[in-house]
Amino acid sequence: MIKTVIFDFDGTIIDTNALIEEGLNHFSLRYRGNHLSRKELVDLTGKTLEDQMHYIHPVHALSMLEQFKIWYTHHHNAKTKAFPGMITLIKTLKSRGHRLAIVSNNSKLSLNQGLNHLMISNYFDIVITRDDVINVKPSPEGLERVLAMLDVDPSEAIYIGDTHNDMLAARKAGIRNVMVGWSQLDVSQMLISEPDYMISSSPQLLTIIDSINENIVSYEKVAV
Repeated sequence: MIKTVIFDFDGTIIDTNALIEEGLNHFSLRYRGNHLSRKELVDLTGKTLEDQMHYIHPVHALSMLEQFKIWYTHHHNAKTKAFPGMITLIKTLKSRGHRLAIVSNNSKLSLNQGLNHLMISNYFDIVITRDDVINVKPSPEGLERVLAMLDVDPSEAIYIGDTHNDMLAARKAGIRNVMVGWSQLDVSQMLISEPDYMISSSPQLLTIIDSINENIVSYEKVAV
């Protein structure tokens, strides 16, 4: 039975895609004199802010890192919102008794800003950020920490994300994984990640969970 639903945050629950793209291009223009290509933006999706800044300009990466944090915080609330149906999905899952968690490569400060902006911080039992682990995704460390803290078997959890690193981390942790159709990746790039499931709308996650749980219940009845 799926008891625990774990989410990535940026690009999965909250639409920060335009904000991050604008920020990366802002700093690329300032430090490199040009905007990033679409391929570069997609390749940088899901990477840590340190890696993104280092890609744009290795020499100034440290200074850019602090500047980006200020820029991001200042523009965040005006330029971000939840993806369609995600708030309702989270509330529905919680009302059905599922334990909810987040595992994100973002910082605790940025993630808390997003949770407070969407007013959903009280729905999550555990939130794991880059500040809570030694190794960020695609390492399974964050997911494994959630499983341990909630005393949940990997077969009883499912992880929802929008990047290759999300799918890889879930696979390493032995957790079923779901790729959201609103990822920055195109369909062919999503398929490269070999997700267990792909959804084009948030309610489809409920259908997937119900299907998994019903099949398990049916099997147990037959076995008995």
